[in-house]
Amino acid sequence: MREKTLFQLGSRLGLCAAMVRPGCRLADIGTDHGYLPVWLAKTGVIRSAVAADVREGPLQSARQNIERYSVEEQVTARLSDGLDLVSAQEADDIVIAGMGGELIARLVDRAAWLRDPQKHLILQPMSSAEDLRAFLLEKGFGVFREDAVQEDGHVYSVMLVWYDPEQAARCGKDPSFLQRGLVNGSTQEGKAYLAGRASSLRKKANGMRHTGALTQAEALEMICSFMEQEAGEGSAAT
Repeated sequence: MREKTLFQLGSRLGLCAAMVRPGCRLADIGTDHGYLPVWLAKTGVIRSAVAADVREGPLQSARQNIERYSVEEQVTARLSDGLDLVSAQEADDIVIAGMGGELIARLVDRAAWLRDPQKHLILQPMSSAEDLRAFLLEKGFGVFREDAVQEDGHVYSVMLVWYDPEQAARCGKDPSFLQRGLVNGSTQEGKAYLAGRASSLRKKANGMRHTGALTQAEALEMICSFMEQEAGEGSAAT
């Protein structure tokens, strides 16, 4: 059955969509039901998309949505482990959302053609964001934008990234970058993200103190205090 009324994206995928360049060719890795490429095609933002997933079940759901919303000419569903079966000629903007940060890092690392400043990555880790940021800096990928988003009671970050060793070096000069990225306290979501990260780091710093790693604990506590101030919590968190 063909649908005429388009669905709305959730806040997490909505923020990813906001970072996609108009008129680009998109690759959505781990597309699940294909909501993001279908929505971007139907609203005229992109000219084409590959909706890729490593699992046949979700990919079948994506195929159904592609047909349901009549975007077969623009969106192709493809069984692929990450970007393994996606070529550089098919994608300008690459979205990898809804996975752990370590898995996202592995998928990016396997695709050498992403080391091109013209290829924009929109990355949304569900966990281990600090590990993903560390990988990006090590491999010369700069983070140019990062915003926080809240969905289903959880706060996540979405990063806009491309290959730029100079920007990566600039990001690396900030001692708090691995923990917070470019997220700031200008929005309620940003404040919540910073507060959550600071709370986790406080616990880690306390553990370090108990094991005698005082220098490392003090360094973490300085970062915590900075994030707590920006989140509007002062230095009350312990």
